[in-house]
Amino acid sequence: QVNTAMHEAKLMEECDELMEIIRQRKQVIAVKIKETKVRNRRVSAMSVINQAEHILKENDHARFLQTARNVAERVAMATASSQVLIPDINFNDAFENFALDFSREKKLLEGLDYLTAPNPPSVREELCTASHDTITVHWISEDEFSVSSYELQYTIFTGQANFIS
Repeated sequence: QVNTAMHEAKLMEECDELMEIIRQRKQVIAVKIKETKVRNRRVSAMSVINQAEHILKENDHARFLQTARNVAERVAMATASSQVLIPDINFNDAFENFALDFSREKKLLEGLDYLTAPNPPSVREELCTASHDTITVHWISEDEFSVSSYELQYTIFTGQANFIS
């Protein structure tokens, strides 16, 4: 019961830590999206301002009146809705740097499981050799886990003391 309680507590701790990491990443990505939105509005506003400045330099009175009406409508629309709507700017391009693909992370989370120790290797005695100062041990592992190495300890018995390597 004590062992089970300890593992349950560890599970809760690890899951809480994963959720906190996800919450923090969510906040960071949300801030980036908001910053892009503000930057888009700023670019759009600058476009309207540049167009208005260009119109102010117009010397032809008829052309000035005709184009000034369009700019005034765009400014009115932008200030009324608090969103600058300019058709010649593609807002989808502004988010091309945001690729929200969590498929790899979802797969990792779905694969979470209780870990068990790997199975011990099977020693292939027919391939093992020993000489005065060298021991070679061959083994195979049929475990589903990828075990990169095992530690082998041996003892040399001498008349006076044992030497462990």
